[in-house]
Amino acid sequence: MFVACLGVAAAALAGSSSESLSDSVTHSIMVQQSAASSPPFEINGHHVGEPIKTFLRLEREARDEVEVCRENSGRTACAHLLDAVEKGQRAELSTTAPADLDHPEGDRDTTDFVIDGGKLAKISMLLNAAPDSLKNLGHPSSEKSIPAQNKSGAKWENHLTEWDSPTLYVSLFLDNNPSLHDHRLTLVLETPAEHARDNPDAEPTKPPTPAASK
Repeated sequence: MFVACLGVAAAALAGSSSESLSDSVTHSIMVQQSAASSPPFEINGHHVGEPIKTFLRLEREARDEVEVCRENSGRTACAHLLDAVEKGQRAELSTTAPADLDHPEGDRDTTDFVIDGGKLAKISMLLNAAPDSLKNLGHPSSEKSIPAQNKSGAKWENHLTEWDSPTLYVSLFLDNNPSLHDHRLTLVLETPAEHARDNPDAEPTKPPTPAASK
């Protein structure tokens, strides 16, 4: 009787472990499917991984620059850009847009892009405020206050917020250096490979916690 009870208990425990493992695997698959099916995070109509043809269609300045380079392919900068557009190599370029759409004749904001492998690998820009769309990334992987000091002894804290996932790295940086006149936020979106390229010694951060469903 006692042996039989042990056998039943063992079977129940095995069944419970099997169900637990099955639930864990199922949850992992659902998370992966959700990540794969969710739309890419966009900023100003662009997203990391965007095909170069789509990027050029959306960015007239970049498209015009490519056309100028096709007529001046002997220039080193043009050769690099054309190799990136036509051969999937790496290049950096910038475009501008009116800072105030109601006054397009005024100041213009610059957005910097890196294209590599025929796709957008990095997008960076200055912003007056953090976009609400960042909430779609979930809770940040990391939030840091970074002490800084200049040669005159002035001290301040810079702030860095990061969202780090297997497919996208996003950072929002505020430089509070009192000697700077421009204290806008720097937003960067890039592939993990691009981030690792520029930050080879960076420690990996935890993945962001999914945003709460509404």
